[in-house]
Order: sequence, then structure tokens, then C-alpha cells
Amino acid sequence: MSEAQSETAWNRNALAIQSVAAAWIERRESEAWCAADQDELDGWIAASPAHLVAYLRTNDVWEKANRLRALSVSAGTPQTPNRSRYFAPARLKIAAIFLMIPLAGALALGGYLSIPKQQTYTTTVGGHETLKLDDGSQVELNTDTAVRVSFDTQQRRVWLDKGEAYFRVVHDRARSFIVLAGDKRVIDLGTEFLVRRDPNAVKVALFTGRARFDNAFDSARATQTTLVPGDVVTANGNSFSLTKQTAQALANQLSWQRGMLVFDHTSLADVAGEYNRYNQQKIVIADASAARLTISGTLPANDITAFARVARKFFNLHIEKMGSEIVVSR
Repeated sequence: MSEAQSETAWNRNALAIQSVAAAWIERRESEAWCAADQDELDGWIAASPAHLVAYLRTNDVWEKANRLRALSVSAGTPQTPNRSRYFAPARLKIAAIFLMIPLAGALALGGYLSIPKQQTYTTTVGGHETLKLDDGSQVELNTDTAVRVSFDTQQRRVWLDKGEAYFRVVHDRARSFIVLAGDKRVIDLGTEFLVRRDPNAVKVALFTGRARFDNAFDSARATQTTLVPGDVVTANGNSFSLTKQTAQALANQLSWQRGMLVFDHTSLADVAGEYNRYNQQKIVIADASAARLTISGTLPANDITAFARVARKFFNLHIEKMGSEIVVSR
């Protein structure tokens, strides 16, 4: 392939990526947008730096189109009513985007110079790592956790893609610190807080300061609340519950920082679930009656044999190793 042909193919691919980014933004503005859609979009953006460039640049032009439309409205230009929560029909704004954005080659090359650099950090199953960010803030990652970090002159953003992380944020009035977990968002108001993202729920516990929690922040059904120390939010779908915990209960949630797990009248089913987060070898509770038994105590997170000893000694349960599983039964 000649150099000219290679450049043509590259530009064609970049234009295709730009087109997909525009389609994502149009889809994002629909009333049917949900958490699953956001997860899919996050995955597409994370798949390639070129995807991120196209999305950010296209979204920037989208926002400029909104502001221009708003100025037109304030100047008294007649408007046709529409159901969009933005100022112009989605398809008209997508057309404007393609007119306003430079050619795909210039988009990709210029985009890399202007977008904030994004870093990805992960821990393995059973892993534990503390990140020291450029602003002095710290993020402590628990087992099997993945985060992406992006700072610019206006915002500091961390995406919690999976797992659990404890944030010690250095407050900056000029730059908000935002943690995103799917369609959930935590905005720092000078805080230390814990965020855990499981497949079906997001949990936020506030230790010091204040923070704002937005549930389904990019949806028309978005709700928010301001958290104070001791508040614990558990969000599932478009609903969330808020409870208050004691200082000791909050401290127990951070026992993983010293390699321990604290249980307080916890069912064996839930104990097994916690152990399985930290170990490649998995615990299987074989029958319902054993799963309902409860225990209280502190156990090493990476030592399944400690759990097996407790189950055998205090409940007279049968423990059997089967391949990569520890099977617990009556």
C-alpha cells in the first residue's frame, strides 16, 4: 500500500470513528438512555484513544451548539417547540457537528494535543495499591479494581470501572473532583469517602467532610443528595437508600486496608461472597440452611483456610476442596 493510500485509509477509519461518536451522543440524548447504555459507551471510549478523542471533540461541539442555540433563544428568535431537554432536535445538531468539526485527520491529530491525558490503574484479585495523584489526593484501590484518572484545568475525574476505592481528596475550589461509577457520580466538597461498584449496585460511604451524590446523573430521572460523615448510600438502578452508620461500622468497611475482613452477624452466604472477591480459590455454600448461618468476627482476607476452620469448628460443617473451589455443606 502506497503512503497516499495508507493516509486515505487512515482518514476513512478516523471519519468512521467520528461518525460512531456522533451516533453515541445522539443516542445519549434520548429518553430511553439507561445505565446499561452508559456502561456500553464507557467500554467503547475505553477501547481506543481514538474513540476518546472523537467523543470529547464531538461532545465539545455539541455543547457549543447548545450555547449558540441558547443565545438565539435569548435574542428572541422564534423557536419550534420540541420534547428534547436540549435546545435543538438531536439530528439537526448532529448535522451541525459534521459541518463544524475539521476533517477526520486533523481531528485525531489535534485532539491528542488538546485532551487531558487519561491514566488507567488496576489491581489483581487480592491486590491492594495506593495512588498518589498530581494534586496531592490519594486513591487506595482494593482487590480486583480498575480506575481511570483524567485531570485538566477545570476538573479532576476518576472513573471507577469496577471494584472498590477509598478517596482522600485535596479540595480545590477551582477544580472539582468527580468520581463516576456508571451513571452514579460523587462530587467532592472536601472529603474522604469510599466507593464500591458491584455488578448490580454502587455504594458510597462518607468518612469526613461533605460530598454530593448524584444517582443516574445523566438521566431525566436524576436525583441527588448531599452526604455528611456517617452517611452510606446504596444505589441500584434509578433508586437509592441512605443510612447512617457509626464510626466503628465505617472503620470496619476499611478493614481490607490492613488485610482483614470484619463480619457482624453476617450470613455465611455473604461471608463467602466477600472472600471470593479477594481470592482465586472460591467458596461455595452447598445448601441453603448452611448459607443462612451467621458469624461475627475478624478474619484474614486472603486466607480461606481461616474461614474453613471457623465453619468446621463452630458450625460442624463439612469442608471439601474440589478443584479451585472450597465446598461447604452440612
